[in-house]
Amino acid sequence: MYAADAVFPVYCQECFFSDHWNPLDFGQSYEEGKPFIEQLKVLLDRCPRLSIINKQTENSEYSNYSFANKNCYLTFGSHYEEDCLYGAYSTKNKDCVDCLWLYGSELLSECLFSKNCYHSLFLDRCEDCKDCAFSRDLNGCSDCLFCANLRQKKFHIFNQSFTEEEYRAKVKAYALDTWNGLEEARRIFLEDMTKRYPVRALVQIQCEDCDGSTMTNCKGMRRCFLCSDSEDCAYCVQIDNTFSTLDTDYMGYDRSEHCYQLIGCQGLNDCLSCNACWHGSGLKYCQSSFSCHDCFGCISLQQKRNCILNREYPKEEYERMTRLIEAEMVQGGLWGTFFPSSLTPFAYNETMAKDWFPLSQEEATKRGYRWREDTEIPDVKKIIKGKDLPQRIVDIPDDVLSWAIRCIDTDRPFRIVKKELEFYRSMQLQLPRRHPEERHRLRTLRRHGRRLWSRSCAKCEKGIETTYAPERPEHVYCEECYLKEVY
Repeated sequence: MYAADAVFPVYCQECFFSDHWNPLDFGQSYEEGKPFIEQLKVLLDRCPRLSIINKQTENSEYSNYSFANKNCYLTFGSHYEEDCLYGAYSTKNKDCVDCLWLYGSELLSECLFSKNCYHSLFLDRCEDCKDCAFSRDLNGCSDCLFCANLRQKKFHIFNQSFTEEEYRAKVKAYALDTWNGLEEARRIFLEDMTKRYPVRALVQIQCEDCDGSTMTNCKGMRRCFLCSDSEDCAYCVQIDNTFSTLDTDYMGYDRSEHCYQLIGCQGLNDCLSCNACWHGSGLKYCQSSFSCHDCFGCISLQQKRNCILNREYPKEEYERMTRLIEAEMVQGGLWGTFFPSSLTPFAYNETMAKDWFPLSQEEATKRGYRWREDTEIPDVKKIIKGKDLPQRIVDIPDDVLSWAIRCIDTDRPFRIVKKELEFYRSMQLQLPRRHPEERHRLRTLRRHGRRLWSRSCAKCEKGIETTYAPERPEHVYCEECYLKEVY
């Protein structure tokens, strides 16, 4: 995940987890009276780091924050996946491309927040559906197009029922096997359907005493989003199996509790301001440290205890020194805050910040963030503009694997890989004409925001909280009115 000009060494997974080096060799003594963050930066610039977090995978070298994947390419934060490409935050899927937050699905394209679905495209928040397209909030449906809020329906277009013969003929008329037909269907889905069907103010399933949205099986949550199986947390995003925790993002799988200001961690207890640490306790200001306990300001450690700046101490000395560091950070107003942006090895446009808080290059630079230009031109036989691709996949030659395609929105060149071409042919879908990062950006725009707004139910007019801002065009229903509409 680190650029070639990173100042610190970067180790592949085999070397990082081997016995051929010791991260304690890069340790340094804490200097009283000198700001701790400055000393931490010296360590971060010297100590080797893990290239990507991608464990127990097979033929999935280009995935990050991933576990137990097979034949995957450019998937992130995904686990137990097989033959998936360009996806994020998904689990136990097969043959899915360009998707976000899926579970147990197969043969999906451009879908998000969906579960147990099959052979579909452009679904939002659907479950147990097959052969559906450009639809949202369907459950137990099949062969539906441009539909919303349906349960156990078949052969529907715009929520209207048809015979199978009528349905097939009407779907064929939309020419979804052509690029122009697909783009027009996408426009209908993102623009026309937004005003056509009511939406749910908040998505909370089996939740008690919660405020926030996109939560399942949660209790006592405050201002939390994209959470499941968690309790008594506040100001958290995308967590599961997490308890009594504040200001934490992207936590999951193994239970964590009593934590504050963490990101990308799992299986932690009583930890503060950590990044990408797994299975530990008592960690403070640590990064990429695994199975460690009671460490402060460390990186790349494994199975260590009582370390400060990657140097080991007796327990009593560790406790004495950490009290000194805490006092210094309290005095400087830094105690309890996350790592300052001055410590990040990434440019702004290389991080997930751009997904939630998009800034232009000018805005990011003005705030003191770095920006990395993508100037690399692929070594290919030819470069073709996306708009010049044939309309149908049947007209795309095998030779396309040796081309670069210029994105129709950003002009950035990108490649098509073999498994991707096979997927589009099996689904009878035209090749994408947008760069993978642009496709991801457009998908993120379809998610609910991380803010709650006060407005009135569009049906009963009672006051509600919702992730839809008041100026948005959707007809937002309270939970009671929404359930009446659906059932």
